Amino acid sequence: MKTEDGLGVVEPEKTPYGKVFGIVENRAQFQAVTEALSKLGVTDVEVLDGAVGIKVLDGDQDAVAQCFLGDMEAEMVGRYLEAVKSGLIVFAAVVEPEAADQAAESVKARGASEVVHFGNWVITNY
Repeated sequence: MKTEDGLGVVEPEKTPYGKVFGIVENRAQFQAVTEALSKLGVTDVEVLDGAVGIKVLDGDQDAVAQCFLGDMEAEMVGRYLEAVKSGLIVFAAVVEPEAADQAAESVKARGASEVVHFGNWVITNY
């Protein structure tokens, strides 16, 4: 959601938290993942590929570097960044915490790899 601050439009801060991330090889596999997530009621799925994906993941890497919970977040975002640079597709699906396990298992069943839920306090690697 965008808001006005009197000086212009302000974009909300984007972070990896509250999302299930994963890597797929191509658009057909990404389509299968989004269809599976849609059946679970997850409709906010971001595709991160190409130059735009690299830019977003660079920003995510900066965001997680400022956290004091450990270095797993930065390591995972680095893996996603390398995947995009290698021509793969990274996706990020906004999920409610109680639906993260089911969403992760569903995307893994469709071939997604490096599936992780970035919770607010816990990072779960599937």
